[in-house]
Amino acid sequence: MIAALIFVVSVAAFVQFFVLYTRSVIAASRKQALSDNVREITGLRGDIVEAAQFGRLLQLVELCPGSGNDTMGIRAVRAYFNGLGLLLSVTPRVSTGTFAKAAEWLNRERNACAYFAAITLDQRMAYSRTLLSHGVGA
Repeated sequence: MIAALIFVVSVAAFVQFFVLYTRSVIAASRKQALSDNVREITGLRGDIVEAAQFGRLLQLVELCPGSGNDTMGIRAVRAYFNGLGLLLSVTPRVSTGTFAKAAEWLNRERNACAYFAAITLDQRMAYSRTLLSHGVGA
């Protein structure tokens, strides 16, 4: 019984830490503006990046070489995005009340994950340009 309680508390603490870590990674990306270059390549318009674009943006991120220091953040945000999608799929489709507010929040969080992916792509493209300008990889 005590072992089960310890396990439940440990899992709850891990989930709480994971969510806080992931939201801090996403919050750091919100402070950055997307470059016109990324907007042109991805076809993004405005300041909001839709959650539906998350997968495509991550594919582009994986195609672009990076310094390797963003891998853990990308994995965490991908897992968080998928978890939010799971929660959104079990949230009743009610147009008013608490469930509607929860669904709105889940959609905002998923959009923030997509914005993170766009910012990460922007950073990786800048890193690639720096490598090319220094003649690395040529």
